[in-house]
Amino acid sequence: MRHSYSYFLLLITLFLLASCHEKKVAEAPDLSLPVFEFSNEDSLAISNLADQYMAYFKEGDYEGAIHLLNIVRNDSILPLPAEQAEGFKKAMSLLPIVDCSLKDLVLYSNRDNELRIALQISEDGDMQTGKGCINFFLNPVEKDGRWFLTLRDEYAEGVGLYH
Repeated sequence: MRHSYSYFLLLITLFLLASCHEKKVAEAPDLSLPVFEFSNEDSLAISNLADQYMAYFKEGDYEGAIHLLNIVRNDSILPLPAEQAEGFKKAMSLLPIVDCSLKDLVLYSNRDNELRIALQISEDGDMQTGKGCINFFLNPVEKDGRWFLTLRDEYAEGVGLYH
């Protein structure tokens, strides 16, 4: 019994010494992301693309709107694939679009942004209150100093890192 009591005291002493020993706090890995700065020219370029896109919508020219849309694949900006373009055209032509308006533009990075366009689909809708409207989100992407409108793809490289 005395022998097990000694082991018990030795075990507690070792435990206390180990707990009093200065522990190194594990530092979190540096996950800092690059900081992006945007100019008025960036906002203007995106706004011009959005205005052009909405003008096509207001005219019912879905082909024109589709030609402004792209997708991001790895490090490339590609035109909307034919199958997606056709599906988009069908979906948009089914909506009774009365008006559209640029609502928000939030820039986080060169690949992760939000452009919100409100589509008024009811004659008695109100763009200010959102009554009779649906929101449509695009992702403006910058490549080689030029901005492109891309479909919002949460799985695209760089999307979702900043918010």
